[in-house]
Amino acid sequence: MSWIGVALFGYFFNAVTAIFDKYLLAERIKTPAVYAFFVSLFSLFVLIFIPFGFRFFNWQTTGIFLFSGALFLYGLVALYTAVKESEISRITPLVGTVVSLVAIGVGFFPGTFSETAFSLSHIVVLVLLIGGGLLISFDLPLRKQEHISSSVVIAGVAMGVSLLLLKYGYADANFVSGLIWSRIGMFLAGLSLFLVPTYRGQILNEVSAFSGISRSVVHTGAIFVMNKLCAGGASLLIIYATYLGPVSFVQALSGMQYVFLLLLALPLSLRYPQVFGERLFFWDWFQKACAIIIIGLGLWLSATSGIKLLV
Repeated sequence: MSWIGVALFGYFFNAVTAIFDKYLLAERIKTPAVYAFFVSLFSLFVLIFIPFGFRFFNWQTTGIFLFSGALFLYGLVALYTAVKESEISRITPLVGTVVSLVAIGVGFFPGTFSETAFSLSHIVVLVLLIGGGLLISFDLPLRKQEHISSSVVIAGVAMGVSLLLLKYGYADANFVSGLIWSRIGMFLAGLSLFLVPTYRGQILNEVSAFSGISRSVVHTGAIFVMNKLCAGGASLLIIYATYLGPVSFVQALSGMQYVFLLLLALPLSLRYPQVFGERLFFWDWFQKACAIIIIGLGLWLSATSGIKLLV
């Protein structure tokens, strides 16, 4: 399977994960730092892949993977903060767009992280995929109160740099080893949240609240575990797609995640409007339909234009 197919499966599971994230942050887990901490704990499940090719590397390569994972965890804290404040189908595309712009911006300049020579067709594909994602995110015409939260920018930059570091580290490592070391970095970053007094208090209070066995706790735990299984599958697929193909285009394909996310969030907004709160006016439908067409065109061009990693 090509990196495009792997990325699409990954972004579908990411969309399912985002839906669960919004529900848990709105109804069950009140603070983004606590949620990110629990995510960091679950990242250690990747250790089951140790028998399938795990290796030790020099300190430079290991440090790159660890730092990549840590940045991704800090990006998740910012992402969950933004998700808690706004609609999931708006925040996720914006963060993905910032990630794409970081990867693309680096790709235009020769150097350590540059991996792809951009042709005109490549640029057209990127414009379509990113433009479609933005069209889903913003209501047109733009209103004065429309703004991009600083949490969105922080999340996108942190995740974008994380993926670039991951790709760079893979030059000297196999897929399994890079995956495991980066998840260990996520776990260590989760522990570092205890260094911030506010986060430490929130985490300890939440752990204390979950210490008793109740129907609500069991329900929350079951949803969280199911969500993290989806998230683990999504991360595995997207990291593998990054391993196979160029970071900038793998991230630009996240536009398809927004399509999946929109299709999932719209019916749920009818059942749980207090959680998902999607608007369903005619213009919203028309604008989002146009965005889906643009993203679909970008996907078709990326599949037919022979975009591949140039080394």
